[in-house]
Amino acid sequence: MQVLLLEDDPEYVLLMKTFLGEPGESARFRVQEASTLEEGVKLIAAGGIEVVLLDLMLPDSRGLDTLDRVLGAAPHLPVIVLTGLYDEALALDAVGRGAQDYLVKATFDGRLLKRTLAYAIERGRLRHDVENILANAADAMVVIDSGNLVRYANPAAETFFGRRSPEMVGRAFGFPVTPNKTSELRVGDRIAEMRVSKLQWRREDASLASIRDITALRRVEQLKAEIRERRRMDQLKDELMSTVSHELRSPLTVIKAAIANLLEGFVGPMPEEQSRLVALAHRNVERLAKIINNLLDLSRLESDQVRVEKERVELPPLVQDAVQGYRLASGEKNVTVDIELPERVPPVSADPDLLAQVLSNLLDNAIRFANARVVVSAEAVESLAACAPDSRSEPRRALAVADRPAVRITIADDGRGIPAEQLGELFNKFVQVGRPSGGAGYKGTGLGLAICKEIILRHDGRIWAESDLGRGARFHVLLPRAEER
Repeated sequence: MQVLLLEDDPEYVLLMKTFLGEPGESARFRVQEASTLEEGVKLIAAGGIEVVLLDLMLPDSRGLDTLDRVLGAAPHLPVIVLTGLYDEALALDAVGRGAQDYLVKATFDGRLLKRTLAYAIERGRLRHDVENILANAADAMVVIDSGNLVRYANPAAETFFGRRSPEMVGRAFGFPVTPNKTSELRVGDRIAEMRVSKLQWRREDASLASIRDITALRRVEQLKAEIRERRRMDQLKDELMSTVSHELRSPLTVIKAAIANLLEGFVGPMPEEQSRLVALAHRNVERLAKIINNLLDLSRLESDQVRVEKERVELPPLVQDAVQGYRLASGEKNVTVDIELPERVPPVSADPDLLAQVLSNLLDNAIRFANARVVVSAEAVESLAACAPDSRSEPRRALAVADRPAVRITIADDGRGIPAEQLGELFNKFVQVGRPSGGAGYKGTGLGLAICKEIILRHDGRIWAESDLGRGARFHVLLPRAEER
């Protein structure tokens, strides 16, 4: 064990070397000596010293100031004080300042000296371990005395308060300290939880404050609360939509039937001006009925009240039926609807009625914004995962069905297109994309594409849109192929 002996009396140096050189059960010691404090501090700085035997009365330093200067040079080094006088108060004061032990010269032998050195080194190691734990603790730890002054602060406390330990020690803590109580601290924009317990520090009553930074945790809790509130509001809104839509449906059906009877002349002929007003009312009732139906459809889909009855669906006849109905609607706008299907299109696994609703919504959207032409096409693809890398809607069981062969249906128009920054919002509820229509303009509900998304999700498929401004838009639907018979 490397021992530094700070002693200016040559005879006593010789005696101490003799004691430490005696054979015995204790470990052997190697002694380095220094007769002045300055020389001793240099040896300490050179490294390798494990324990210091310190005479308080040196030529260049006297009394407990000598101990303070040694501990200042090496705070973690165990120091044993040597003195020629037996003074109990001085001994306690030295230990209180950080000395490991206190020995009076001429009152001990070699065995006691070796044991004292070995114990001091071991206690020093244990102290270093404790200090290492405190230094590496994630929580800030601060010792506060009875006057609310800081006596110790670990590195985590320095980080939390933004001040070095010497700037905190000896100054007021600045927060109320109540033992055995948990409280909350706010330092700038940071929040912490503080737990306080009693302890003895330098033989005086003190408190240990353990401070844990919970800023990130509070932010997460706040976000969770906001998400819960949003979900609650969304649920209330959906329930309100569903209830209102359902309650409006019955009286609207009666109004629609009454206006139809007036138009058909079942209650007698009407003047031309009245006929025009009734026809206007009929068109708006039809539009309102469509809005209510969309609201009810979306409400049922989101609440999982719609049963998806999947079967083997051949696409050509389904596409032909959807296009045939919209060819009539597009006649007023001179929009041509073409079907470009390969000779052999694999069947898909889908609910035919729900898939027909998706095609109808997409065709209605495409015809509304087209200038002259809409094209419906389809092709077989290797897998769901092979297409739509930037899709805006992921299937619920994407991992389970990603490798299944699929069919991609595309409905393209030659309209003005959709701005790139708006593509990500297309399939959200009540979103109105601001691309001009081919006619005098259209005021929809923004539910058609949201309904398409919900239906395709329930088919384990994908739906997304692509567009180049000035070159139209393309809506893609990707569905798993039906199993081979």
